[in-house]
Amino acid sequence: MRTHHKIGLVVAVIVLLLLALLLPRKGHADQGAEFGDVVVRYSALSTEQLDAGVARRYGIERGAKNGLVNIAIERKAAEPGAMIAAGVSGTVADLAGHERPIRFHETRDEGGIDYLGEFALESSGAYLFTIKVAVPGHAQPVTVRFNRDFVLD
Repeated sequence: MRTHHKIGLVVAVIVLLLLALLLPRKGHADQGAEFGDVVVRYSALSTEQLDAGVARRYGIERGAKNGLVNIAIERKAAEPGAMIAAGVSGTVADLAGHERPIRFHETRDEGGIDYLGEFALESSGAYLFTIKVAVPGHAQPVTVRFNRDFVLD
């Protein structure tokens, strides 16, 4: 096998692993909340952690002061790992209480449905997220609250 082919293969594997980290799926029990027949999976990270190709593919601006929230919803009774569409909105706040809305956009890839939302990282510290998910068939939206610590260089 030629060296440039091996390097290309390694890069492709790294890109796939980074994408897997971006998209929360079944098996991330510590990053999910159950509401009756649905599970809301969530993650938040600095966009600087994203591979440039992945960021380009989803139209995400990479940077140390840019954060990304990923939300995925699955119905428990459906095929394992089957994602469902829903209405997603949310806010992010720092510990001083400065709250800002997060605008989400839906992405669909290989049967998965995810909601990505970018937000500004003003400084290092804890950020509190409040995410509302309007699930089809549910009378009221469900709310997920979580926090993440970010360290800016």
